[in-house]
Amino acid sequence: AKLRKLRKAIADEENIPPYVVFNDATLIEMAEQMPVSASEMLSVNGVGMRKLERFGKEFMALIRAHVDGDDEE
Repeated sequence: AKLRKLRKAIADEENIPPYVVFNDATLIEMAEQMPVSASEMLSVNGVGMRKLERFGKEFMALIRAHVDGDDEE
């Protein structure tokens, strides 16, 4: 749910549809793999260099906070 919220926030900010950021299948794979580095993120289907450079940092930070137990929800 947090990955979807982040995707929606980025999509709204960039004025693009959410699926252009990452599609649902990619978000599901992120939730399963929990990538916290660029190389781990690139191993997720649907994440290429351009999307990694454009959106990866925010998604990795969210995942890292979850893995570290820093997320509050």
